[in-house]
Amino acid sequence: MTTAPDRLDPLLEGEDPQTEYARDARHWIALYREMITFNRDLLERVGRMMPMSGPASRREAIQRDLAVIEEQMHRYERRIEYWTKQQWELEGLHLDPETRTLTWGGSSIKLTKRELQLLVTLVEWSPHFLNARRLLVEAWHDSALPEETLRTYIVRLRLKLSELGLRAELINRPRQGYALIFGS
Repeated sequence: MTTAPDRLDPLLEGEDPQTEYARDARHWIALYREMITFNRDLLERVGRMMPMSGPASRREAIQRDLAVIEEQMHRYERRIEYWTKQQWELEGLHLDPETRTLTWGGSSIKLTKRELQLLVTLVEWSPHFLNARRLLVEAWHDSALPEETLRTYIVRLRLKLSELGLRAELINRPRQGYALIFGS
């Protein structure tokens, strides 16, 4: 099991780093992701207000608040990193990025570079849906690729995960996008 967070990163109420349930890891990833989104929005709003903030003392106070929010975001990012590692372990997944081999339950499959990137993104966002454009950006940092390319890799990855026998389903919902949903 990966090491628990250190004392510098206090836990939220109910957060149990020693959990044995992958769904708990997925829950905490989603929660921290929401908190980061909230803080990014807050930073953006405050940043827009800075030029209109008036006296220098008020600007200094706002800058101190911004520093606190930014540090909080870094803490949340560390928590997501921790929970993502936990999720892979608790799902029983082992990924060798150098050989692009995914192992689960004693079976292994080889992935192409794009399949690997797509899988990692889907696992990190599970159980949330990502629309095609967002998935292209998150997985491959390229929104210019045609969605048909994404669909081709989705089909390939779906087949390989089925071959592996992984208790997860790569699904597509109209107007929501794609998600990798793990069985309990």
